[in-house]
Amino acid sequence: MQLSQRNFILGAVAFSLVMGLLFSFWSVYNTDYMPFQERVFFWTSTFVVGNLATALVTPWVIDDALRDRHPALHILLIAAIVSAPVTLVLAAFQYGFNPLWSPVTWVVRYGYVIVISLTNITLGYIAFKAFGLIGPAPGEDAPESTGPAKTATERPSPAARFMDRLPVKYRGATLHAVSSEDHYLRVHTDRGEELILMRLSDALRELEDADGVQTHRGWWVSRDGVADTARENGKLCLILKSGRQAPVSRSFAKTVSEELLA
Repeated sequence: MQLSQRNFILGAVAFSLVMGLLFSFWSVYNTDYMPFQERVFFWTSTFVVGNLATALVTPWVIDDALRDRHPALHILLIAAIVSAPVTLVLAAFQYGFNPLWSPVTWVVRYGYVIVISLTNITLGYIAFKAFGLIGPAPGEDAPESTGPAKTATERPSPAARFMDRLPVKYRGATLHAVSSEDHYLRVHTDRGEELILMRLSDALRELEDADGVQTHRGWWVSRDGVADTARENGKLCLILKSGRQAPVSRSFAKTVSEELLA
């Protein structure tokens, strides 16, 4: 499950507004006693909290807890985790924090919330997938064009297939480099940079046959992306065409010199 960080935030905000309005119109869970404006604020705030929690939890679930597992398992675990803070928000807004609630009451409230969370996350995943904001899962090939079948010489290069994971504005762009930032990858292109939710190890596997090499434990650089070289404190680094510097560690220096700079 690869996802642009910016697209995730924008999509989550838009989705929160839409779902907040729908739940307000439907007066879900007997909220019809509230004035409409209050219901909109209540449900929109609840969805925003849930989506922010989802943004924080998702990288850990995908990269650590359920690494390389089916997206359905990701959705289940994410929903189970984010439902806890959302339950507290619901309790604060709708009922007031009642310390006299029994464990059974809290479980019932949590059960209501997890149903909403599963629906919210599943619909969000389907929508993001449909609009191309989520790329294929690790090990799954990026979707190919629906046009005429391509011959072997016309098939997209590994770099082009990797670029299909980015938003539409990057289609046809030239890949310069990929660098790791926590659970995200920063993709450097001739049209700018973009963050996607993906492990570097998966990117390296996908770019294995591309015209580029790993230069550092957190960097992969394409031959097309190199404008110049430099040395800092005796260490080689690559100057990308964007002006950014890509480090070259000693363990990769020989490979870089022989395969990228030759």
